[in-house]
Amino acid sequence: MLANMNNSKQRLMLAVLFVAGLAAGCSRKLDITPETFLSPEELYKDEQGAVAGVTGLYRKMMEFNNGDYYFVGIVGTDEGKTSSFVPTWGGYWQHYDGINSYNSLMSAQNQLVQGTWNSLYKGIINANTAIKYIPASSAPQKVKDRLIGEAKFLRAVFYFKLVQFFGGVPLPTEVTDAVADANGGKPRSSEEEVYALIIEDLNFSTTHLDSKGVAEVGRVNKEAAQALLGKVYLTKKDYPNAKTTLQPLMTATSVALMSNYADLFKETNENNIESLFEIQYTNENGNTNAQANTLGGWHISNIDSGGGGHVVIPTDYYSNSFEDGDARKDASIRYKFYDANGNVVDYWWWADVTKPHVKKYDITDGKSLNGGLSSRNLYYLRYADAILMYAEVLNEQNGTAEALTYLNKIRNRAKLPNWETVLGHAPSQQEMRDELLKERMRELGFEGWRWCDLKRTGKLITQTKAYNPDAASYISNKNLLFPISSREFELNRSLKPSDQNPGF
Repeated sequence: MLANMNNSKQRLMLAVLFVAGLAAGCSRKLDITPETFLSPEELYKDEQGAVAGVTGLYRKMMEFNNGDYYFVGIVGTDEGKTSSFVPTWGGYWQHYDGINSYNSLMSAQNQLVQGTWNSLYKGIINANTAIKYIPASSAPQKVKDRLIGEAKFLRAVFYFKLVQFFGGVPLPTEVTDAVADANGGKPRSSEEEVYALIIEDLNFSTTHLDSKGVAEVGRVNKEAAQALLGKVYLTKKDYPNAKTTLQPLMTATSVALMSNYADLFKETNENNIESLFEIQYTNENGNTNAQANTLGGWHISNIDSGGGGHVVIPTDYYSNSFEDGDARKDASIRYKFYDANGNVVDYWWWADVTKPHVKKYDITDGKSLNGGLSSRNLYYLRYADAILMYAEVLNEQNGTAEALTYLNKIRNRAKLPNWETVLGHAPSQQEMRDELLKERMRELGFEGWRWCDLKRTGKLITQTKAYNPDAASYISNKNLLFPISSREFELNRSLKPSDQNPGF
């Protein structure tokens, strides 16, 4: 897949994507309509083409997150798992179960591992092309800087996912590399080298992107870049830089928590004041996602809210983690199912069909054709995430008392009392550390961060063993990284067998 990706003479054909103007207020989608095909030199030669080309990068985010790759990093944790039926469906579905259980099908041949790798690099290739050709555009310099900032943000997103899942990876950029071209790809870079590029990209983005409220709806903004950069520093345990990066968001006027948690997951409230960056979907052909179907239950038809394929369900640990009175409980998880006439439907006798199901991504009745063709946006970053990250940074720098004020902001929005009141005393640093990890699950459950949170805090193995029964017998320290796709070793002659991650 990486073969010849840096060849400057390659005529990479890109769809020209014309971007319709978006009205203020309730406007919420990037209007993406394929029109024609041009070489990158032609596409990026002027402002209209450069804007259209960068808009095309957002489609790579849509494509990565619209199906099963979205759940890589959700299943196989203490938060999410596949249903008991998935491995019985055979073939591809056994590979899906391998991602959850870490059994022998969590291998370099796993179809979801290979697809995740390939999809992320497709995004990187397109971002590199934009970053390479925009500087020669006739667009005004400020526009070019903003568009490069968007492309670098998206490249950082793709590389951040790769480095967390796979460790050091081949690191193609916009710079031509004749040796890599001749070998079919680059050698494996170190984790530090990958993180250095991510940080460089995000620093550029924070400088040149428009702020939320100024940036076009659906496009990445300065606040999203700050939050992601803070998350990168937090992942690296660089707490001073994480604090410096996240602190301005704590007093920003362009972002705030929504007052009602449940309102975050209503389609009419997409791109709201709490949203830092969302992946945009519509009902148009090719612009939908299938998450409602993956998460929905067999109790209900998938043309109705809550119905679906019974593929991924919450663990008991997640569904039972909410305190009494927590407003997030009923907004996040469906514990009872009803038919079209309002009658309770209960298949208590049928394996885990009657288990709770995630409802955050339910289709809006009458809006989408079915759960497999949903127009619901997906959050990538929310302000609540930034607040919890900032609390974690403060706690790790011995500021537990101050961290508590930020934890309580999240609890109070959920209609819960201050945590020290429930605890009965001021928390210790370790108590705060443990609570923040659990709070991130309750607040951000099934929004794509759990595997990374557990790995970052050193809890992936212990938590998954304890609370994901499918994985308990298989997960081990080798699973702190995924295997590199076997297909990559076939295509990229710069990789050696010893470059495979240990244990695979």
